[in-house]
Amino acid sequence: MNFKIRFLQIFLLLMVGQLSAQVIEGTVRDSSQIPLPGANVIVKGTTTGVITDFDGNFRLENVTEGSDIEFSFVGMITKTIEYVGQERIDIILQSDPNALDEVVLVGYGRQKKISVVGAQTTLDPEELEQPVANMSTMLAGRVSGLTGVQRSGLPGYDGADIWIRGISTFTNAGTSPLVLVDGVERSMSNIDPRNIESFSILKDAAATAVYGIRGANGVILIETKKGEIGKPAVSIDYNEGVTFFTQVPDLMDGVSYMNLANEALTTRGQFPLYSQETIDNTANNIDPLLYPNVNWLDEVFNDYGRNRLASANVSGGAEDAKYYVSLGYYDETGLFVTDGLQNYDSQTRFKRYSVTSNLTVNITKTTKANLGVQGYVSEGNYPAVWNTDLFTAALRTTPVEYPVLYPGDTIPGRLTNGNLPNPYAEVTRRGFRNENKNQLYSNLRLTQDLGMLTEGLSWTGMFAFDTYNQHQIFRTKRESTYFPDQQNPYNEDGTLNLVETYTGENYLSFSHYNGGNRRFYLETSFNYDQSFGKNQIGALLLFNRSDYVDAFAGDFTNSLPYRNQGLAGRVTYSYDDRYFAEFNGGYNGSENFAPENRYGFFPSMAFGWVVSNEEFFEPLKNTIDYLKIRYSDGKVGASSGAGRFAYLSRVEAGQAGFSFGQNVQGTGGIAETFNGVDVTWAESRKQDLGLELNAFDSSLKLVIDLFREYTEGAFLERGDLPNYIGLISAPYGNLGIVENKGFDGTLRYNKNFGDLSLSFRGTFSYNKNKIIENGQPEQPYEWLNRQGSSLTARYGYVAERLFVLQDDTNGDGFIDDNDDGKFPAQFGQVQPGDIKYKDLNGDGLIDSYDQQEIGRGNIPALTYGFGLSSQYKNFDTSLFFQGQSMADILIGGEAIMPFSRNEGKGNLYSIAVDRWTPENNNPYAYYPRLSYGAGGIGQTNNLQSSTWWQRKVNFLRLKTAEIGYTFGDKVQQNLSVDNLRLYLRATNLLTFTNFDLWDPELDTSNGVSYPNVSVYSLGFNLQF
Repeated sequence: MNFKIRFLQIFLLLMVGQLSAQVIEGTVRDSSQIPLPGANVIVKGTTTGVITDFDGNFRLENVTEGSDIEFSFVGMITKTIEYVGQERIDIILQSDPNALDEVVLVGYGRQKKISVVGAQTTLDPEELEQPVANMSTMLAGRVSGLTGVQRSGLPGYDGADIWIRGISTFTNAGTSPLVLVDGVERSMSNIDPRNIESFSILKDAAATAVYGIRGANGVILIETKKGEIGKPAVSIDYNEGVTFFTQVPDLMDGVSYMNLANEALTTRGQFPLYSQETIDNTANNIDPLLYPNVNWLDEVFNDYGRNRLASANVSGGAEDAKYYVSLGYYDETGLFVTDGLQNYDSQTRFKRYSVTSNLTVNITKTTKANLGVQGYVSEGNYPAVWNTDLFTAALRTTPVEYPVLYPGDTIPGRLTNGNLPNPYAEVTRRGFRNENKNQLYSNLRLTQDLGMLTEGLSWTGMFAFDTYNQHQIFRTKRESTYFPDQQNPYNEDGTLNLVETYTGENYLSFSHYNGGNRRFYLETSFNYDQSFGKNQIGALLLFNRSDYVDAFAGDFTNSLPYRNQGLAGRVTYSYDDRYFAEFNGGYNGSENFAPENRYGFFPSMAFGWVVSNEEFFEPLKNTIDYLKIRYSDGKVGASSGAGRFAYLSRVEAGQAGFSFGQNVQGTGGIAETFNGVDVTWAESRKQDLGLELNAFDSSLKLVIDLFREYTEGAFLERGDLPNYIGLISAPYGNLGIVENKGFDGTLRYNKNFGDLSLSFRGTFSYNKNKIIENGQPEQPYEWLNRQGSSLTARYGYVAERLFVLQDDTNGDGFIDDNDDGKFPAQFGQVQPGDIKYKDLNGDGLIDSYDQQEIGRGNIPALTYGFGLSSQYKNFDTSLFFQGQSMADILIGGEAIMPFSRNEGKGNLYSIAVDRWTPENNNPYAYYPRLSYGAGGIGQTNNLQSSTWWQRKVNFLRLKTAEIGYTFGDKVQQNLSVDNLRLYLRATNLLTFTNFDLWDPELDTSNGVSYPNVSVYSLGFNLQF
């Protein structure tokens, strides 16, 4: 009777609308009270579910009493509770001590984290969400084992150079890692990190052997986000900021320039170039049109630019269909000036529109399909003159050459400066260059559960098609230039008496360029994963094939398709989550080798021991939660370095060098320009010993790896063949042997102090390579041998000091090699203040036999990073520092080498005031005694590559800083949103370095490169 009454009550309540589903709010945190953003909150058996926001908060609607609510998070133990009418539920999820259920990406698949025995590092993609166009610039210091250097800040061309565990082979063989996005070889330059689900790098043979020839330089795995079960969840992120150069070279003012130019001439016994009247008129600003004093870098750059980033995504779905769709927009203006007088736009600007979508559908209960489409359309607008040429013009043009413009916007130019253009006119009056690029990535993957055949067996197949196109339009002109008549500079009416020095055109000419590439990729594999008691067995067998055509190729040979295909296999075994073994192998082929040498097999093995799961370890469990030791050993291969089809000789017409007759008349003809050699694979043996440790309830985590790589058979041109055998080019061979070793690691620590939570992380990556064999013939002196040197080593003379006045023992103003016989002969006439070189072989002569290794190059051997983040109630802050060490450059070229051009003229850096003079008889002054012109006394001697011009480019940089505020529940409820956060972000804030000429990351010897930029950005994140 009671049951019937209760049923009737419920029925009546439903009919009158009085019984409604409830709304639940709450938080999800870990055992240290740290919020867990991205945790899943799902009503079991329904499509109702949400994801927690940045602070671990959730709001779940349409929940009826008696439902089971499931809370889950990667690496945590899933918890399920029954809903009995609570308005608020706060959940604490406990860490799985060994993270047995946490699954990570590995080569061609996934594994439980505890079972991974290869060396790999993962990165939280949220760390890459910065106000920059290219996420590669954010990687250095954040990922152990990865080295990254940003060589330019030019919008659209600001990607970083990336290496994994440094360089382990000769640079002609290619040193960049393999980047796989959703399993396909792709670029990561234009991927929005907000669309990334996971980011990992694979470093050792156990992790990369399945990629065979493609994995020699390490692998970066990126997987984009997929949909989650639940109602549509929308996230919007927007920020806008201003950009500044991190550092601009400091140029010398006009008065100082003229004084130093005169000094460079008169102290070498020549006449001065500038009269004292000219110097005084310039100093007193008498007539800036006739006596200019221009800082050309100030004139071609604005003080600041701006950038803007917007991203919106929506995800959701039911059990049988899930979706994720994202749209992105990026807009950045550069800092080159425009004059606003032209009828065209030469502003430096880069805009990109991007889309990412993933659809996952359960076709049947055992068949799943995933369709992914990504792409972008970008437009770049730049001055018609390339940015390096603009810098070159600014560094060649002296500050007293001419003013920026003459009245009436007439462009200054001189007859005596050859092709030297006006820097301001080069930026603003030469036209524009427009680039349109578009990229489409697409992949379709099918997964079939074959449990009906045997439990744990599945099949997957994928087809991908990628295409890229680029179109460049050049609209260029060069207007006439003028200069005042030196005999009669002004007309009677007071206007300048200008003489045309170059006859140009005032209309835009047109040219264009098209190019592109496309890739087909096919992959099919069988996977097996099954448990038998305490035994876990896994296996993979995979076939893949790639077909790539590059329309940018400059000749017929390189325009042919690049093809490789192969098999990959893996067998894994674990016992009781204590002992692990893994065997990998890749069997790959490439069209670049002769048919009999086209394929190679690259195996690896790895073993792991989770010591903390042993019974004898129990007494330490209160301190050390997890301890694993692993070791891997294996081989990977490389096929590049010798060019395409290196086994085929090439014969070409129109070759010079045939000589006949007594008078030796040269004539052209047909010659063998490339000697085919039956080369084969280069092989690298990689060994790795790693340790993973979690302590103090997993609040402290440490991963450290020691590695060694030994490469044999690297492709090199033979250096031991004499010229008299008549070869136009030396043939290649599998000659090179290189050793690379080092260590890398990651340290993380989290601690909670009531409402305050702190988190620290640090990474370091160190490697040292050396050449064992390079095909070089035996040298007469030990220091001339390249064996034992770094792959990027630099060679030159050892500069001991500057000669001083006391070294001129006979008082004739020159350092003679016969002055008491104590100084070796150097290059040309040498005077006090010129560089003194070390005579390594003691023969009394400085020549090529006295060159040795003087530097290791501009790729750092040590990269490190560390950061601290905190959260107090609704506020959060973070700082991250990035640094590099053991890197150097050789400075040289115009502006940095005073008056080194043929005619002597050229701009100067302000540091040139620190130079040797008779009054400043300092043997270690920054600059040697000044000299004028490429053939000037002392220039030949002082411009030699030597340690005098070598500079360390080590630095520590405050890479990113952020402060954010998340609004409370009441505000969010009033706005009907799940999360609202405001933040202020900045990148490249401060740089600490002893190198202060330009940004130390730039790849330039004299500053001729668009500087990197600092960004200060304000934005918000909205979720609903």
